[in-house]
Amino acid sequence: AGEYESGRALRLLLKLGFINERPENGVNRRWSQSGDCYVLTLFRDYVFHQADGAGNPVMDLGHVVTALNKVDAADEEKIVLSSRDGKSMMVVSFADVARCLDSAYQDLCSGSVPPPALQHQGSGGPY
Repeated sequence: AGEYESGRALRLLLKLGFINERPENGVNRRWSQSGDCYVLTLFRDYVFHQADGAGNPVMDLGHVVTALNKVDAADEEKIVLSSRDGKSMMVVSFADVARCLDSAYQDLCSGSVPPPALQHQGSGGPY
């Protein structure tokens, strides 16, 4: 069961990694810092960039695992996401984050090209 859960968390992390801060989509409103997927950037900060009152990093693996599990389960629990400068805040559910993640990932996949086949150095053949 633990391996299954780890795989699900890894899949979420990979999707977030592919989506967040894609430079080629900077002019696309859907991907911009004010567009629909801004929630994913704020969620990434909520999960990985926590800080205490003095601004020191908080490294809480339990928080990371819990947040990812709640996104995976599309939990309706609400959270407050804020921009790094604190000037922008939004209330969303983990289910909202999950929907945004799935939608953005599907959009990204629909415009992607397959990776080139791996070539072994020198032989010219695959692997």
